[in-house]
Amino acid sequence: MPSIFGYNAIKEDSMRANIIIHSISGNLYLIADTFRASLEERGIDARIYGVSDPDLHLAANEKTEAIEYYEEITALPEATPEKLLSADIIILGSPSRFGMPTAEMKAFLDSTWPLYLREALRGRKFYAFASTTVDENDGLRTVSGLYRWAEMMQLPPVPYEPYIHLENEMMPQRPSELIDSVAERLSEMVSLPDLGI
Repeated sequence: MPSIFGYNAIKEDSMRANIIIHSISGNLYLIADTFRASLEERGIDARIYGVSDPDLHLAANEKTEAIEYYEEITALPEATPEKLLSADIIILGSPSRFGMPTAEMKAFLDSTWPLYLREALRGRKFYAFASTTVDENDGLRTVSGLYRWAEMMQLPPVPYEPYIHLENEMMPQRPSELIDSVAERLSEMVSLPDLGI
């Protein structure tokens, strides 16, 4: 049954997963939405937020694939540091720029400095994913930056390898059916009890 906020009714004592993304072409949005659906199937209250990107309309004007999910991406609630406080599980997704998260994702991470000083997120579970037009190593360098942020925030990683979506600059490709099995395995791993390791 939908709530007044548009999310499915989830048990009050369920875990909450906040998925924070910077999606330009729509691929990270599609991956995040697949993760959300899989997490909700396991009874986890999962929500997607987008980092601020005032120039997203420029990408939509330049790339036809960016137009396809433009409305869905711009309709996402904006990610803020406060959104992280309501989460038991924090999932970040960013495109790769020279083996690093985008400037927009970095600006969001920089805004969490006060949370770092208070150790306000300590103990929440963490997972990251990325997309790249270069190669898998480029994507892995990007998620390693996200995992470094998580380490500083004292967030234990979900014991599952980060997902890297490979795109082609000349012909961007959408996530394949493989993402369904990745989402299912991720949901299974975040549902495991915390062993205090």
